Amino acid sequence: MAKVEATVMRQFVITITLVIAVMFSVFATAAETPDLSGTWVLNVAKSTLPKDSTIKSRIIVIENKKSGIVFHYKTDGKKSTETYTPDGKKRVSVNMSSGQLNSSASWHDSVLVIESTLDIKIPNATVVVTGLKPVIDTWTLTAEGRTLTHDADDHKEIYVYEKQ
Repeated sequence: MAKVEATVMRQFVITITLVIAVMFSVFATAAETPDLSGTWVLNVAKSTLPKDSTIKSRIIVIENKKSGIVFHYKTDGKKSTETYTPDGKKRVSVNMSSGQLNSSASWHDSVLVIESTLDIKIPNATVVVTGLKPVIDTWTLTAEGRTLTHDADDHKEIYVYEKQ
């Protein structure tokens, strides 16, 4: 009987140890995701913009909400908003008259990775576009939390923002 009790006790201790280890790894992962909240101003001089870019100024106000991360853009006076939920599930992030941008967002260590595809709407027609690879954007916050880098279009575009 003592052997059975010792075996049950050992299994109980192992189970509790595993549960605690999993809890600590979940908390450690949650702590690694940076808070991107704040007002960010594009530093055009430090950025690598497309050759045909006409951007003179851009401000992003980022909000971390329970429902996701909200990006409020103001580019040369024009406003737009994009919302992402960093859980890896694909959702509509932007609705446009010509279609919608479908994106999935997730944290890879401390980098926010957003993978997007565009679905085009044409009235009275069905359009199926295949073979297009998704656009992958990454958002990285420096250790001191003062510089946010947005890497877009396979490293061809790098937008550097400074916290205000």
